[in-house]
Amino acid sequence: MTGLPPRQDGSAQPCTLVTGALGFVGRHLVASLLASGQRVCGLGKQAPDTPLPTAAGDLALAGPDPALDGAVTYRGPHGGMAYLDLDLSDGEAVTALVARLEPARIYHLAAQSSAAVSFREPAATLQTNVLGTLNLLEAVRRLPEERRPAMLVIGSAEEYGPQPPDAPPLREDAPLHPISPYGVSKAAQSLLCRQYAGSYGLRVILTRSFSHTGPGQDDRFVFPAFARQIAAAESGRGPRVIRVGNLEAVRDFLDVRDVIGAYRALIEKGVAGQVYHVCSGRALSIRQGLDIMLAEARVPVTIEQDPERSRPSDIPVLVGDNSKLRACTGWEPEREITATLAEILTEARKEAQ
Repeated sequence: MTGLPPRQDGSAQPCTLVTGALGFVGRHLVASLLASGQRVCGLGKQAPDTPLPTAAGDLALAGPDPALDGAVTYRGPHGGMAYLDLDLSDGEAVTALVARLEPARIYHLAAQSSAAVSFREPAATLQTNVLGTLNLLEAVRRLPEERRPAMLVIGSAEEYGPQPPDAPPLREDAPLHPISPYGVSKAAQSLLCRQYAGSYGLRVILTRSFSHTGPGQDDRFVFPAFARQIAAAESGRGPRVIRVGNLEAVRDFLDVRDVIGAYRALIEKGVAGQVYHVCSGRALSIRQGLDIMLAEARVPVTIEQDPERSRPSDIPVLVGDNSKLRACTGWEPEREITATLAEILTEARKEAQ
């Protein structure tokens, strides 16, 4: 199902707008939305001189979308998504698109999402994560009040910064002390969204999402990086060595599909201006996760410390309390991390063949 526009008011089923639609979480979200029969318009921004991907997860590029100027169609098992290559830092273009579509819901996932990358690219991280969010908020604010969509904006547990090793799982009222440009950008985004909810009555719901992983995540992230190295060792295409960063960091991991379930529940039931933790509530060290994957390895491998895989500063422990999310929506996670890590390894083995 594509056929975006009309609206204004020619009417048709209103669409759902997803920024960052071809990213790791975005692809899973779009698949879930299409499966439920929603019309979806996706946004994203390719690097300069980089063509659109011909495939993204289960979505395949199918050519121009005749209903929306400049858009293409990506098709998957459950239908098609109209997709626009649009830079959210272009405020005029964002405002024009939101006015044209009048979406019923906006999932704002687009971000520079790596804390490690943010140390190398702090200015780009702030521009993408703060200015892009501001332009989207302004575009929604300029719609007639009765046509303003619900908007879910994705923040990060990196906003909290370091915690004592024996600290209980974090609640949403914990103080913010980010230590990476990425964490700073997400803290600023959260404050900005709360201000727009309070000042203009926008129905903006916020998450602070903790770590998540699953099939389709790229190897800038820890468990796919381990999986690809293990798969390369098994196939003989790489050394029987796993290069690692800080294995002692403790995080709170969810399967990406449980994350999608939380996001969809929150955009329907979340309270404007409120922040919700999307997390499992359970601690897992990177070493424990690696041990789970190594137990499935088909050849013996050794571990080697790689300084390039360590951040200039890191957070030792980051675990969340999800009781507010569960109380508001009734959401519960459905997948065990052990099964998720096994699935990531299976995917890496297929790619290594």
